[in-house]
Amino acid sequence: MLSTITCNNISRHPLFVNTCRCISHKKFEIVVIPSCHNFAPTLVTWVNPSEEWCAMQTIVVVGGGYAGIHTVKAVKAESERTGAPVRIVLMDPATYHAKKVRLVQAAAVPTSLRVPWEALFPAGEADFVQGRCLAVDAAARKVKYEDASGVERTLAYDRLVLALGSVVREAPEGAGGIALRDEVHAERIRLAVEANLSAAAQERDASRQAALCAVVVAGGGISGVETAAELAKAMRRRAAALGLPATLPRVTIVAGGTRLVPLMTEAASKRLEARLRAASVRIVRGARVAREGGDGFAVLSDGRRLPCGLVIWTIGVDPSPSLRGLGLPLGSNGRLQTDSWYRVQGGYDTIYAIGDNARIVDSATGIEDGMTCREAIQQAQRLGRVLLADIAGRPAEPHRAATRQQYCVDLGEGEGFAWIRHWGVDFTIGGALGGKVREYTWNLGSLMK
Repeated sequence: MLSTITCNNISRHPLFVNTCRCISHKKFEIVVIPSCHNFAPTLVTWVNPSEEWCAMQTIVVVGGGYAGIHTVKAVKAESERTGAPVRIVLMDPATYHAKKVRLVQAAAVPTSLRVPWEALFPAGEADFVQGRCLAVDAAARKVKYEDASGVERTLAYDRLVLALGSVVREAPEGAGGIALRDEVHAERIRLAVEANLSAAAQERDASRQAALCAVVVAGGGISGVETAAELAKAMRRRAAALGLPATLPRVTIVAGGTRLVPLMTEAASKRLEARLRAASVRIVRGARVAREGGDGFAVLSDGRRLPCGLVIWTIGVDPSPSLRGLGLPLGSNGRLQTDSWYRVQGGYDTIYAIGDNARIVDSATGIEDGMTCREAIQQAQRLGRVLLADIAGRPAEPHRAATRQQYCVDLGEGEGFAWIRHWGVDFTIGGALGGKVREYTWNLGSLMK
């Protein structure tokens, strides 16, 4: 049941305008929902709103990952640059932004991964709606969502940005181990490793002790490499504190390809491998982990058995499964297909998609963007300009793939490896300076100074 009031003025906070209907000139009927959900939705008849408010469009950004938060910042910056006011609304099920790229640290040592929305977006920059997106009604320009209390609501928009991201793949069924999916799984990994090391300190059987001190990381991408490097160093510290030989902990990366981090060139990958070996990380290429044996071994696809107390799965990501329920067309890869201005294909001119939930291709070169934080940020920065141009009816520059390839890898304890390829030449930075570059990119991704 809606309460009803009439007013001559309305504050943007703590109320959020959910739907707006013009009754007559200078008179609007508005449903407002308190952002804190402590009060019931209210029907407000608003008399004499400002001309600026009447002209303002509402941009709703669904998803508070890297693509989403950078879209909010980019739209705000472009709005200020052009002098075109917009209302920005961020929708996410959580009350905070999760620094997912730092999960690799949380698997090794206790790490804070949450940034409250108010720390990222001071009052006035954006409104926040806590909710899980359920469906999109493109004709009515409304999003159906479930709020924090489980109640289904609708949210009106003029422009909609879908930045729902991706989810880490689970381990194969029955394979055992733990996939590095989120905060909860990262803590499970850390506690399991610590428990194994503590058990190893009491174990008198040498082979059993070696297995308890061994971790196998399935996957040779950036997440697998970073997880292995962080754990190798953290496990040595923990082993020393327990009186175990520092050489006993063993971390092995099992990669299906011929080299680690195939996004890099072969030369850069070899340099990265050298850094990992210096940190006592072992590398097995050309095989996959089949399962955690449960008898102190990991079984590989070629039949080999590696001593192992825990398998950690870092075998890639898939587009958010919530995309399947939105009522929008998906490609065979499960992602939203977009044009060169990030608009969802199929006549959805007011719906945009970027980040891991979208397939984005440079129409000039045919290069497809990868599902990485770096590329999502670049897309968001361009999307800010596209949105304001579309609202104003101006042309905007289309998507273009980055001309410079670059990736940074965390190697634990303040060290890192940064790779840039420009003018056909590989440039790499390692050690503490590489670690500072990685820290900078992590902070940049989460809008932290």
